[in-house]
Amino acid sequence: MSLAALLLLGLLPPAPAGGEASPASIVHVALGPEDEERRPYVVPCEPADTVEVDLPRPLAEWAGRGFTPDPERFAGDFVIEAARGQSRLFVTPVTAGAHRVLHVVLAVPGARDRSLALEFLPAPSGLGWTKVAFAEAAEPAAPVVTLSPQSPGRPRREPSVDSELGLLRTLRLLAGQTDVGAAAIAAANPALQFARLAGPPRSFGDFTLSCRFAVRDATTDSLGVCVEVANPTSRRLLFDPASWVLRVGDRVYPVPTVDFAGEVEPGATAAAFLVVARGPDGTPTRLRPNNPFAPSVVLLGTANPRPVLRSALAGMEPR
Repeated sequence: MSLAALLLLGLLPPAPAGGEASPASIVHVALGPEDEERRPYVVPCEPADTVEVDLPRPLAEWAGRGFTPDPERFAGDFVIEAARGQSRLFVTPVTAGAHRVLHVVLAVPGARDRSLALEFLPAPSGLGWTKVAFAEAAEPAAPVVTLSPQSPGRPRREPSVDSELGLLRTLRLLAGQTDVGAAAIAAANPALQFARLAGPPRSFGDFTLSCRFAVRDATTDSLGVCVEVANPTSRRLLFDPASWVLRVGDRVYPVPTVDFAGEVEPGATAAAFLVVARGPDGTPTRLRPNNPFAPSVVLLGTANPRPVLRSALAGMEPR
């Protein structure tokens, strides 16, 4: 690779402009994984200076054509001073335009030795390095682990349309069972918590509401309540399906998911199935099925279930 190409690739520091300070001649290089290396590490040097190479591990072996440890006995383009077990070596170019590749092997205790290829090439005047320090990539910090005095809770999944519809189907199934049958069905699923509710009906004038049972899905922290709506009047009652609210103590939970026909015939009762998955602020409610629930709903109006229409008949007009 030519010197101009190395300058373009940023592998060498750019030449200083007039009046600017010279670039640093002591360079630090972070080593990547050996199996990801694609070319030698470039070390620009000048015949007038010796380059010190600092290694992150002790030197186990070195090899390279044109490197001599004794220039008096063996000719070479570079003079190298290196000793096994040391973490520093020194390389001095002794011929003009010297360009060679040096292979060094680093000893890694308890693991396979790694090889490092260093390409020494001539640099323009004032741009050679006097020292290059190689360092291994920093190991990621180990996570800080502490022992909590509380036992870990069960992992939860976010409630969804499917999970709320599934809880509504479960409420309908349990509504048709006896107390023993409903408890057996809930016991077959470890994620379900079932409680039979036997509080007195709450009167709202034209109708009463009473909670029959409640079920909690522990995997989504969703609560389902079966409410019995009774109509003791002689008129059909029409309710607002979006007005259901569930009160627990001093907290109020709007009920967005409801399975209810919206009307109750005179003297009849109907079941309303309510599902509360999250509180008004989107956080888990952590409601238990045995809480004292107080549901409410808005009555839109009433209607005569058997309206009488007055029609005029031919020949029977009033005189």
